[in-house]
Amino acid sequence: MKKIIQYNLEILTCILTVTILYSVLNWNELSLLQQMTAIFMLLYTLHEWEESRFPGGFYRIFFSKCNIDPNVSEATMHFPVAIYLLVILLVPYSLGESVVFALIPVVLAIFEGFIHTAGIIIHQLKKPYSPGMITAWIMFAYSIYTIPQLNSQFKLSAVTWLVGIILTFVSFFIMETQFLKTVGITIKDFQTSMKNHMMERLNKK
Repeated sequence: MKKIIQYNLEILTCILTVTILYSVLNWNELSLLQQMTAIFMLLYTLHEWEESRFPGGFYRIFFSKCNIDPNVSEATMHFPVAIYLLVILLVPYSLGESVVFALIPVVLAIFEGFIHTAGIIIHQLKKPYSPGMITAWIMFAYSIYTIPQLNSQFKLSAVTWLVGIILTFVSFFIMETQFLKTVGITIKDFQTSMKNHMMERLNKK
């Protein structure tokens, strides 16, 4: 289990790469949702490497205002994220025509674009860049590109979009809870730390 956790990013990459290669070889046989999800697999894989390795450091920045165990490795922190991505990408890909589940990576990519940009201000970064931001912007742009296609082919109702958005944030909340547990804090602890940080910034002004 320790090896799986240590190399979870590499394992995630291998699984998604095999699926992407299969998709490329059988592209014309895939549904629109499968094609779209295969492209998201590529983008999310690149995003995780940008966050964690090239240049990496996203998790340390994320927890920079929290009192966490400094000995917890980034691989350990990333493990819940890897499982989450495998679920939200492989499930809609496997189902093929389940548009509601296919909306999760779409909505999440839009959220990623916003949060990585906002992270520059929230964490007072000296450079206008947060690890993962470039690929987050690309995912954001691709999500915006896919929305008209999805609405055109599936005539998506407001209810379908609402369910997709709810599923995205419920699943993300579950993952985030496990993510925070890896460093020994709760959602409430994290919110308190961020609130205190924002209050300190306001008081300095």
